[in-house]
Amino acid sequence: MRHAFLAALLGTGLVMPLSCQAFGLSGVQSWAHSASQNLLNIYNNGSPDLYVTGYTWHDPSTYTEAKRSVLNARAWGLGWGKHLVDANGNDELVYALIFSDSHWNAEPVVGYAKQWLWRPFDGRFKLGAGYTAGITSRADIAKNFPIPIVLPMASVGYGNLTMYGAFLPRFNGSPNNGNVGFLFFRYAY
Repeated sequence: MRHAFLAALLGTGLVMPLSCQAFGLSGVQSWAHSASQNLLNIYNNGSPDLYVTGYTWHDPSTYTEAKRSVLNARAWGLGWGKHLVDANGNDELVYALIFSDSHWNAEPVVGYAKQWLWRPFDGRFKLGAGYTAGITSRADIAKNFPIPIVLPMASVGYGNLTMYGAFLPRFNGSPNNGNVGFLFFRYAY
């Protein structure tokens, strides 16, 4: 399981340096190597996390009422990951999730997230903003072929519990797509 998780997480980071070397793209190779080392550091030295997914919001201004009535808003699922807190008190995460997507199909996600955190009141309450990048697979998009994702993400947390919201923006003007919010929780144990 550990090696499969790492292989999925680092897949592009391990292949890219070899292909970059062949084309003389040393800057890209250096970046890929650095990114791979960072992911490995989080995985090897981070604290374990449990994830619980639970809600998907479909924007009423982009989805018709009829379409929203047949979509799944209860995106129940579980996940596991690790996180590290950097020298500035910000979080870096590696994770794997599987949950019920908007069409009740299983959607796996393997990814990385960065959250810049603010602690306005005390050290235990925190607000965050950042992004997540990873690989997912959906039955309704590319017939379950793995596709990359990069999404904005915000968080609010207290102590070991953090709620995250990722946002999938609308990409075109056609109805019934985009502007989807996805909420999930992380318990750092």
